[in-house]
Amino acid sequence: MNKKSQNSGIAYIPERYKQQIEAKKRRRFVKKIAIICVFLATCIVLYLELSGLLPELDQIPFSLPGSLVPSPEISPATPPGDSLRTLTYNGTAGEDTGISTGNGVPDQPTRNMLSPANATGFLRLDYPTPAYTLISVNVTNRYLYRSLYEFRVRLSNATPADTGFTAFIDAITGDLYTPGQENAKITADQAKILIQESFFSLYPDNIRLRYNNNTDTIRAWIFTLYRENAEILTGTMDPDTGEIVSFSRSIQFEGRQANPLLDINAAEKIADRYIVEKNRVPLPLNMSEARYDPLEFPQKTVAGQYVFVYNRIVQDIPCDNDGFTISVDSITGDVTGYYRRWFTPDSAFSVAPAPLVSRSAAIFTVLKKAQEKYPTSVIEILSAEIRWKDQYPTGSIPRPGTIPLAWKVQFTDEIIHAKETRVTATGWVDVQTGKIIEFYYQH
Repeated sequence: MNKKSQNSGIAYIPERYKQQIEAKKRRRFVKKIAIICVFLATCIVLYLELSGLLPELDQIPFSLPGSLVPSPEISPATPPGDSLRTLTYNGTAGEDTGISTGNGVPDQPTRNMLSPANATGFLRLDYPTPAYTLISVNVTNRYLYRSLYEFRVRLSNATPADTGFTAFIDAITGDLYTPGQENAKITADQAKILIQESFFSLYPDNIRLRYNNNTDTIRAWIFTLYRENAEILTGTMDPDTGEIVSFSRSIQFEGRQANPLLDINAAEKIADRYIVEKNRVPLPLNMSEARYDPLEFPQKTVAGQYVFVYNRIVQDIPCDNDGFTISVDSITGDVTGYYRRWFTPDSAFSVAPAPLVSRSAAIFTVLKKAQEKYPTSVIEILSAEIRWKDQYPTGSIPRPGTIPLAWKVQFTDEIIHAKETRVTATGWVDVQTGKIIEFYYQH
């Protein structure tokens, strides 16, 4: 290699090689710029798609079905952590063509609105034909700061004068919307995340959610889980705390053996442990009922589930309503049903008085009342025990010290016993005064 005579430490490079090196540098620089531009363009496109700012070119509106069975897109079960698919609905057109269409209803889907067919399909998941008839559809934006499909729905067996009721479908998500759900402390999006986390082991690929704001019942998020088109679980969630209040899992009939694999003692331990796990601490409870319910079908009877009823204990006395009901699969040992009834505040219970009315006196009072109503009936006493009468109107909060202590006397007769649906007769007797505070006895 030649060197410059002026500086023996610097290598001399001929001019033509210098030009070749500079050309290579320029080509590398251009390639880097091109790669960076492609990367930035890709990021921008992905951002716009995720933000819903690009038109959904491949969105195809579905039509209404003849069978009205929910039919989500079929795909393998979603592993935990993956995002849930949007519930879709396939069917045949023409079923609801008689609906009156109002202003604002688009002919085709847009990037911010489902098509009318999609919205109608989602509505039909909760209001199926032939039980319900759709009268009209409109678009409104007076709730949620977004557009809603506003349907007028009527029971199919209602009189022509019946104007029906209103049902809303979110024009973006397809979820049912209930006025007032925006006041829930747990939003719909938060509820879906909590539900997915609670039941991740079931691999749900769809969650359908609606808000119950009926004053005659307890406020709740009501949810349904789907996997590969099939409904696998339904439940309720407290809209203020996010706590799962109840759920019921579906049990597959096909291929199920006739007899249980677990005995009732093993199932009881599972139920006990589940209550502690879900509530984080042991609770004052007393099991009042343990039974086995087989699954009965016209074809045959197969192994069912164990059901355990627990009563809340206050001042060493059981409540009549508050407590838990747990169901355990007799084959797998899975908890298939859960209902947490823990609604009464501690302050609502009075100080437990020493009973002045004996058990026999309470039974005599109830028998006398029963004979006055049906003189010829032969009464059979089933049980008589002291309980907190913690039943009060739903949605109300009992005042301090207003939950009374009473004898609960349950009885039956030959007419009730002969009925397929047996509703046990009950009389409540105040432990202090001996007066009947509630009585139910119907033939």
